[in-house]
Amino acid sequence: MFRHTLVAGSTGKGKTHFTKNLLRQYATDKRYPIENHDTGDTEHSRLNIVILDPENEYSEMRNGNPELADKSGLVERLQRQGIEVGGIDSLQTFVPEIGRTNAPSTGESRNLTIPFSLVEDRPQLLMPYKPTEVTRGALENCISAYFDQTDDPSYAGFIRFLDTNADSESQLRQRYSIGEKTWEAINRRVTDDAYEDVFDHGTNPLPEISNALFREGQVSVIPTSHLHGAKEELTVLSILSYIIDNKIDDYDVDEHVKDTPLLVAVDEAHNYVSSPDTLRESYIVERARDAVKQGRKDKLGLFMITQNPEDIDGDILKQTNTNVLLGLREEVVQKVPSVPRGYEKDIANFGKGQAVVKAPDVEAVEVVGLPYCLTQHSN
Repeated sequence: MFRHTLVAGSTGKGKTHFTKNLLRQYATDKRYPIENHDTGDTEHSRLNIVILDPENEYSEMRNGNPELADKSGLVERLQRQGIEVGGIDSLQTFVPEIGRTNAPSTGESRNLTIPFSLVEDRPQLLMPYKPTEVTRGALENCISAYFDQTDDPSYAGFIRFLDTNADSESQLRQRYSIGEKTWEAINRRVTDDAYEDVFDHGTNPLPEISNALFREGQVSVIPTSHLHGAKEELTVLSILSYIIDNKIDDYDVDEHVKDTPLLVAVDEAHNYVSSPDTLRESYIVERARDAVKQGRKDKLGLFMITQNPEDIDGDILKQTNTNVLLGLREEVVQKVPSVPRGYEKDIANFGKGQAVVKAPDVEAVEVVGLPYCLTQHSN
């Protein structure tokens, strides 16, 4: 698990159904050894599963599948085989509160705020483009100067800070030699509706509720079905970067992330860890590359779910131990290096729920997923 998993399949091949059944097996009371970052002592903690859910499908996992009750003796038979069946009592849903959106219906949930404070250590979040070195350096200097002079950072406060330094003779612009064209480029780049809508909405900033979100033994679902385009990208990459940075770094980290075994499931993963086109994407991909290399040591597993495995960054795929490949189009199969030899033609013809499972140094195994979901699955 901490050596990472890929679940890939075309639309309609049973990818989400298969994934729910697989993730259900991890939601147990099993404990994993992990080193406390503060004391260095080895502790044993239960797994925290975080699911980034773009289609609002995984909150259902708190409920059992009512259809199983009609199948005489089935649940008992599965449980005798060591298969976890039924809803997950310890599942919590955290809905990102984003401006000018309607939150999805998920049942019981808590709101989640993306605070602008995350930008202090991750200025790349404000760079969904490829800036020149001059513009990047100037913007990073402005961000650093802003955080140095405030104890209550916000996106609105940052914009006001820039406004107060609009004069070319301002102390900020003189200190960093920011000329007029560069200043215009900075303001043009940071004045964006997506930033205004994503940052600082609500009363539950991510760092302040990390003890609730990254709780051992819990499944934490973060639905993003109400988000699209730039809002979705900024929200998801902010959350991913927070998790990865605090998990694999050693200084000034969030203890709830650092000291908890984590499995991070990312649906539609190709949208977030593909070959990067912008500085923001480059940052998260580089961090994800570090994470997959250190995951086993830090007890961080990346669980990627996608219909476009050919778009996942190659360095990340190389470090992905377990590959579950459901039916894929023939042209996709040809581009995926993890397809086991001898299955290239078969995978294109797989039926719903049919898959091949491959891991390094283990012979590929062809399986057929259970025809029923072990938790609720409406779609």
